[in-house]
Amino acid sequence: MTMRALLVAALLGLLPVSAVAQDNWSLSKGGGEVSFIARHFGIQTASGRFGAVDGTVTLDFDRPERSRIRMTIQTASLRTGADLVDGFIKGQTMLDVARYPVASFVSQQVARTGERSLSIMGELTIRGASQPVTVDAVAEGDPAALGAGGNLPFHANASFSRAAFGIGREVNIVDDQVEIAIKGVIAR
Repeated sequence: MTMRALLVAALLGLLPVSAVAQDNWSLSKGGGEVSFIARHFGIQTASGRFGAVDGTVTLDFDRPERSRIRMTIQTASLRTGADLVDGFIKGQTMLDVARYPVASFVSQQVARTGERSLSIMGELTIRGASQPVTVDAVAEGDPAALGAGGNLPFHANASFSRAAFGIGREVNIVDDQVEIAIKGVIAR
């Protein structure tokens, strides 16, 4: 988003005026990957990744409480490496991608936990249900050292309860907790 567009959005009340002074980043095209791991009794039983991920980031490492993160995932972009497993996870019992084509995460609170690490508390929405989730993120470079057009690689992780989102209630071959790993590059 250009500075002019930010100013217009702030004047229209779509963004707080303070957002104009923050660093605005976007997830680089093809620069994001969200993967998951499901386990059963601690043994990995399923894993895959979503190829269509988009996001915007307003990042302020000096005042992280001013930071905002929004990511969307096209659920049909899931790939596990096995067509049968893909079809099952995309089906009605699990993600139900026909009815719920998008999953999203919107930050509500961001706190700095280290020189380049953040704890991002927000709301994860899957299958139309929203639940609080905390994402631990680490910048793999120095955000302050990057100029306009700079790229910042990052990685993050979180977990969520399948039951909280109504995912596979009758499926007993995986544990309730699902791990999420996020890798990407954000660009100014």
